[in-house]
Amino acid sequence: MIDKYLGDGFIAYWREDPNAANNVAAALGQLKQIQEKNEPRFRLALHFGLVAIGGVPSMGEESLMGDDVNFVFRMEKLAASLCILLLTSAAGKTKLGLQMKYDPAGAHELKGFEGKHEFFSC
Repeated sequence: MIDKYLGDGFIAYWREDPNAANNVAAALGQLKQIQEKNEPRFRLALHFGLVAIGGVPSMGEESLMGDDVNFVFRMEKLAASLCILLLTSAAGKTKLGLQMKYDPAGAHELKGFEGKHEFFSC
């Protein structure tokens, strides 16, 4: 589900269900094929967490809210600084399990989040 178009990007999410991990892995596989064409160039940041969905019903617009939304936006900036095209958090890696291949991207601090967090390139 695409939540918002953000200038030159977008944020998408999947609701939790028994097939969520399979659906996310399949979508990432397709997006990685598009990335290989290098046109347009884009990065992906994958995280698994809890969000709230709310907004102004009269305007027909809902938004994702919560710390995990902010976390993934910080991840995207980290991915840019590390030149990683698909960056996942440890929570994303745990959720997808063996459906993806991972390389360690190190432990990094994210603005507004305490301590260092482990990240992986896919």
